[in-house]
Amino acid sequence: MRSLGVGLLFALATAGAAVGSQIELQTPADGAAVKGGEPGAEGRRELPVVVKVQDVKGSYSIPFIQASDTLEVRTTFAAETVAKAQVSLLAGGSRVGEAVTTTPSGADAVFRGVAPGEYTIEVAGLDAAGKVVSRDLHGPVGVGTVIAALGDSITEGYHGQGFKRDDLDLTAAAFPAEAVSKDGRNYPHYAPTTAHHRPDINCFTSWMPRLNDLLTTKWKQPVFIANEGWGGITTGRYLAMMRSDKGWQERMRLLKPNVWLIHLGVNDERAKLPAAEVAANLSVMVDILRTEYGADPANIYVATPSYDYAPGAAEILAAYAQEIGRLIAEKGLRRGPDFFTAYEGKKAEYYGNDPVHPNAAGVELMARLWAKALAARATRAGRSQARVSNRVVPAGPGLHVCHVRGARLDRQRRHRGAA
Repeated sequence: MRSLGVGLLFALATAGAAVGSQIELQTPADGAAVKGGEPGAEGRRELPVVVKVQDVKGSYSIPFIQASDTLEVRTTFAAETVAKAQVSLLAGGSRVGEAVTTTPSGADAVFRGVAPGEYTIEVAGLDAAGKVVSRDLHGPVGVGTVIAALGDSITEGYHGQGFKRDDLDLTAAAFPAEAVSKDGRNYPHYAPTTAHHRPDINCFTSWMPRLNDLLTTKWKQPVFIANEGWGGITTGRYLAMMRSDKGWQERMRLLKPNVWLIHLGVNDERAKLPAAEVAANLSVMVDILRTEYGADPANIYVATPSYDYAPGAAEILAAYAQEIGRLIAEKGLRRGPDFFTAYEGKKAEYYGNDPVHPNAAGVELMARLWAKALAARATRAGRSQARVSNRVVPAGPGLHVCHVRGARLDRQRRHRGAA
């Protein structure tokens, strides 16, 4: 897993005269933020930690996850009785890291080398005598793999399981359990182009929840897959969106994906665009991911476009497949699934009532094929026992750094959202 340097920031602040803390997540680069639990009565509380992502319309909120192995916790207390904060990193109920800030406000506790897994942040406010005046738990805090899936309507989820939701500030609780991943992070997202064809649907499940379950089981770490599919889009138009769409750019900068999946080409084929042009567009897309979003070429997977049963499509797509193969070799990328071969000659089994969009069985196959392509990817893993450095190292006024090495993680099962 590539290093992202500074991870997402936890800013824990009180509201009003409450003694406890309220969590807010921020990215250091642009200050995009999302609040967690609301302060309640004094004493120990368990507060959810979520990332709220502004989508094309509305938003989606998921249990917190980041790819970086660095966690920063910032504490700010409104109560004057709090003189400093004790911040603990918990895994499976056990402390794997602890730091004490020297000031109550604007101080950071930094945990480095955090192994993939689900964590809880415990924040205790201490008075001048060292007495605990508040103690809150914030979680879950996932450290794992964040994936961005770039594609067209096949990625968006067209012909798969769809829903109509009036409230587009989406959470897992808005959907039935079978449409939500077991960790509650992946569920149907707003489908930006569906209304043109299916006004009765504005959210699609697609293959992300299923892939989430397959990968979390395989990798034994939290996973989130952002559905960045856009119906009817060509490689050239997707490239233009990456260059100019502020919403797309902000989502990527907030989520900071460390794995990228690209599945485009069918709409290029429908427009009969030359294979060389498609490859050139994909090449520039890859360059943007590398230079602007820190993508490692070894973590960029490019799929062969899905089989299209429209007359004359197969020959064009076969030429695309050859160019994509050359691009992968030239840039040191990873080969994604060969969806052309996987769906060829199996329309009745895997497709809906048009020549190119998978049905429910086809969506399931797509998840499995992506999982197979990603299965061999090297991931960070926790060691069998936790080793925490014995000393807390000062790193500036009010700032202490605690190094966490090889934390052993016991994953806890969580309930999925209900209808």
